Amino acid sequence: MYVCLCNGFTDRDVKSAIASGADAVPNVYECLGASPQCAKCSIQIRELIQEEKSQKAITFSSE
Repeated sequence: MYVCLCNGFTDRDVKSAIASGADAVPNVYECLGASPQCAKCSIQIRELIQEEKSQKAITFSSE
């Protein structure tokens, strides 16, 4: 699913950036070689970051 229409990146792209260490919205843009245009996607990027952090916490606590 497209997250950012202005820069043309998807949720998979964002998750890949997060897996590479991006832990904030500006870091995701930087990792993807993009820059905010209208910034409507920043809310969804933030949600994806939180989801990935939650998944890591669940995985880590179950080990």
